[in-house]
Amino acid sequence: MNIIVIVLSGGKSSRMGKDKALLEINGETLLSKTCRTALQVSEDVYVVTRSQEQYQKAIAPDLSQLSMVLDQQFDGALVGFWQGLQAIASPVDWILLLACDLPNLQGDLLQFWASQLANLPETAIAYLPRYIDEHSRKQWEPLCGFYRWSCQDFLKEFMSNGGRSFQKWLSNQEVAEIVNVPFDMLFNCNTPEDFHSIK
Repeated sequence: MNIIVIVLSGGKSSRMGKDKALLEINGETLLSKTCRTALQVSEDVYVVTRSQEQYQKAIAPDLSQLSMVLDQQFDGALVGFWQGLQAIASPVDWILLLACDLPNLQGDLLQFWASQLANLPETAIAYLPRYIDEHSRKQWEPLCGFYRWSCQDFLKEFMSNGGRSFQKWLSNQEVAEIVNVPFDMLFNCNTPEDFHSIK
């Protein structure tokens, strides 16, 4: 399987009050930590970021091989994903999409999930975990999973009609569920309290 990773770091971080990508755990930024884990799945990692300055501050010097995609629209994660896809020069089989604020990512599990991609139905456009939200609804976790390259056709149509929600887009697509996920791996840092809980 030919896989490329897209890491989203262009969010506004409004609930955190500061840029999540630049927060540090044990001397390494969340963005740098996420990218280092992503490299266990693919050597091709694209970082969608808001500025060159942000990228240089957040990425460790030994990760300079990463590709940067400037997010100039600031219109949410779905648009950031689309911008990352447009930056990839040649078609691949799958895209691993990750948020930058997943401090508990496990590279070995990402590798295991990647090994399952060949067994999925050809009609499935994504391979994602699910979680129960505060309203007791089962929702997809769109920022820690795999998308088939061909998903772009469906995504383009959805966005051209004004769609900006991952959940709404995925609700009308065939998605294969990643089962037996340790859900602490999906924990993300949205607030200062979240960040202090992992520090």
